[in-house]
Amino acid sequence: MDKLYITHYFYPGTDPWKNIMLLPEEEAFRKAKELADAHPDTTSFGRFADFENYYPARKKADAFVRERFIKLDGKPKLRNPYSFTLLECEYLRDWFDSSDKIIIDLDDVPDDQVSFTLGDSCALMIHGNEPVVLTKKMLYERIEACNGSVDVFLKESLGNYAYVEVQLWDKIQIPDA
Repeated sequence: MDKLYITHYFYPGTDPWKNIMLLPEEEAFRKAKELADAHPDTTSFGRFADFENYYPARKKADAFVRERFIKLDGKPKLRNPYSFTLLECEYLRDWFDSSDKIIIDLDDVPDDQVSFTLGDSCALMIHGNEPVVLTKKMLYERIEACNGSVDVFLKESLGNYAYVEVQLWDKIQIPDA
């Protein structure tokens, strides 16, 4: 199997290790308004312009995934994860209109701090679908069942979804390249 990595895209000039969902609710709403007002024409901040709808949906999706991950023996250190994708995702790169990204080798992520959903967990739940939550071991097993081909796994698993969402449940120190 090819080496796997996870990618987090972020808007230029922002700190990729800041997650609005980790702020107290009142502060999160204030920050969302500030970011939406400062970036009215950017896709990536559009969700903050509609934060009164996005916030509860994101909170519900994160809680659902976290609960399922714990039942699968995950030990999340955070209430809300950092969002990554498996490999790269042109859709999200365009969404952030940036080549700014963090890439982490999946081997460098502790098994009990990473989960995966087939598609965007929040979007799935907004559309009435429960995300399929996988551990790293389950992900590897599914890829192996596709003859070890990540491409075949992605084609067979994603359907209309653009990416495998990765939930990172702790801030990871990135080894020097």
